[in-house]
Amino acid sequence: MSTQTPAVVRDYLARVRTALADLPPAEVDEILEDVRPHLLEIGTELGEEGTLAAMTERLGSPESYAAELRAAGDYPAPEQAGSKGDSDLGARLAVWSMAAMVVILLPFGLFTASSLSAEALLLLVPAGAVLVAGGWYLARHGDGAINRLPELKPLRTLAGRESKALSYLKSLRPAWWLLCAAVLVVFGLLLLVDEGREGMLALAVLAVIAAVIVWVGPKSVTDRKWLWLSLPVSALVLGVSLGLVAEGVYKVADGRYGGYGYGGYQMSNTVDGLPALSYGNSQVENIYAFDAQGKPLTEVYLFDQEGKPLTLPRYGCEADTGARQRKGADNQFPRPEIDQYGYDDRGNYNGYNAYQAGCREVPGVPFTAAIPKVPAPAPAPVPPSAPGTPAPAVPSAPATAPTPTG
Repeated sequence: MSTQTPAVVRDYLARVRTALADLPPAEVDEILEDVRPHLLEIGTELGEEGTLAAMTERLGSPESYAAELRAAGDYPAPEQAGSKGDSDLGARLAVWSMAAMVVILLPFGLFTASSLSAEALLLLVPAGAVLVAGGWYLARHGDGAINRLPELKPLRTLAGRESKALSYLKSLRPAWWLLCAAVLVVFGLLLLVDEGREGMLALAVLAVIAAVIVWVGPKSVTDRKWLWLSLPVSALVLGVSLGLVAEGVYKVADGRYGGYGYGGYQMSNTVDGLPALSYGNSQVENIYAFDAQGKPLTEVYLFDQEGKPLTLPRYGCEADTGARQRKGADNQFPRPEIDQYGYDDRGNYNGYNAYQAGCREVPGVPFTAAIPKVPAPAPAPVPPSAPGTPAPAVPSAPATAPTPTG
């Protein structure tokens, strides 16, 4: 090597040569001469204070760089021929399991955040087991077998290109890990507010993941086994962020354009797109009104506070098929109950034969209601009169004029 070569480049090339020691020496020299100008350029950018760690951050470890050179030149791997197939199989399983987790965790994070479901986070346990297995394989066998997988060649080519956009994204990596931690903690706090005790456990789990990603994220730049954690967590955080944004937009739109929210009732749509009235989580299909004596009222028409009718679909029995069928819509209550036998709740036939199927409309009120008695207001007390004050005169009944006789 020339004395003009920086020490960091010499050290890096020496380790690359060691990793390629199983190849013919002439071919190793040719490979190193081809990559030397690129390494010298990076060493010059790092300056005299450049370290092997800084060089590794730019190019990866010397061993992984040597593995990429092997793959680019179609050189055989250093493993024996008998174990090559097993090594490739393990590497392929590790890579594709990690890729599958990235693809799964993105929509999973979106769904979990939009529904604010703490129970769904239990699915992170098997996902974490798969990722730990892939990281363990990489830590034990190194990334040589992974680097020679042919399906990863486009990614290696893309990673080797130095573009301004890629360099800018790399410069944002420290802030990204902090952002990931912040999103996970905020999501945990929302679950705590929404679900109480279950949310508290979810907050603890997400806080642990946030702490781990802040510690592991920077390490994944130089040690590729940590990619098996940093990339899936990044996908999860991206999905959670999209879910929280979608949930916020939905709530704003629901508050601005939503239906009736008086007294716990809400107007919404059913799966068929028809209007529906719900109380809490239960759908209301009929309404019964009673007077103060507990007598049921008929032909009651419902309106909201703005005078708009609460119009709901009306159902009845179809004469030909005996199935429940929509027969218009109005705001008159109560409606006859639909007694349907031979059909399920959605009107699908499930009887054993045609004679068992049928439908009938049952009018009337199927229950009695106990109306609470409202106590009559007590009469206002009469203030006592002062001594010597005459009592107020009680008006007497008007005299009846005598009836004239003929």
